[in-house]
Amino acid sequence: MELYIAPDRTIAALQSEFSDAFPGLKIVFFSKPHGAFKGSAAKFLVQEKEMPLKQLSPTIKDGHILIEPQTPVWQLERFFEDEYGLHVQLFRKSGKTWLETSVTDDLTLEQQQAKAAASENIHQEFVEPMDYREQD
Repeated sequence: MELYIAPDRTIAALQSEFSDAFPGLKIVFFSKPHGAFKGSAAKFLVQEKEMPLKQLSPTIKDGHILIEPQTPVWQLERFFEDEYGLHVQLFRKSGKTWLETSVTDDLTLEQQQAKAAASENIHQEFVEPMDYREQD
């Protein structure tokens, strides 16, 4: 897949296009960078989905990102940072929860997508813990 990057494009537009190609994954934008295999602090999460990219990176230029299923997560995140000044983290769906993939940044998008798909079949039932006081 190819993502078109431009100053006036919104976060929502990029997220939507990416999630169309990888439905179990999403790109999340932050106002500050993070280290390799490290998470991003929630306080830096950009929640305004209609924000144009130029507000996150004033010197952003038009361009394209070619995203292959074999691309490792760390490489994709680094490319956004180095080429466009955008601080992104990849999140993977696990059941009904979205997990930041910082620990598994060495996996490819294809592998992350497979993990997300596999998690859809996991159904956790709530089981009350046993109360040992009721035993004879």
